[in-house]
Amino acid sequence: MPLYTFQCPSCRQEQEVKQSISDPIPLCKRCKSASLGIHVPKMIRIFKPTGKPKFKGTGFYETDYAKKGKKT
Repeated sequence: MPLYTFQCPSCRQEQEVKQSISDPIPLCKRCKSASLGIHVPKMIRIFKPTGKPKFKGTGFYETDYAKKGKKT
């Protein structure tokens, strides 16, 4: 199951949740305990930018492909 990041619209607390895509949206635990269950906002899924993949081992250097096209 993938790991999703959710943010509460009220208190802006972020929480990472491991869940299926078909699972319901989690409720903010911080707001639920602070308001005694009266006001419980649904969290919003946020999308963070991903980094560049890191390939390790021989033959995975970024400069390998650039050298093939250059003439020295």
